[in-house]
Amino acid sequence: MTAATLLDTGLDVVAAALVVLGAGFTMLAGVGAVRFADAYSRMHPAAKGPTLGLLLVAAGAALELRQSAAVLTLALVVVLQFLAAPVGAHLLGRAIHQRVPLPSDQLDELATDLGRERPEPRPRPPDPRM
Repeated sequence: MTAATLLDTGLDVVAAALVVLGAGFTMLAGVGAVRFADAYSRMHPAAKGPTLGLLLVAAGAALELRQSAAVLTLALVVVLQFLAAPVGAHLLGRAIHQRVPLPSDQLDELATDLGRERPEPRPRPPDPRM
């Protein structure tokens, strides 16, 4: 077995591990988005987990493909995801904040900045999982 073959095999193993790890992060983010109680808690795994999962899958794919055009395309996908995910989560959080009254016992700085009062929260229905 030559050194080049050994290196190729090692890179293939690392690439496969990164792809599986990335898929696992994405799956756990989906489970977290379903299991958490309120909209704010669900936003975190829905934004963070798939972003990290995509980074790991793209790194694994880049190690497997080893072609400059493919690696540049994967890098572009990761950069665009890193730009879009926080913006999307921010906009989603702001829309939820404006339309869904959630219980809050702290100062509402967004409502103050927008010049409006926040509506009174409705009581939460009981959690059917408990």
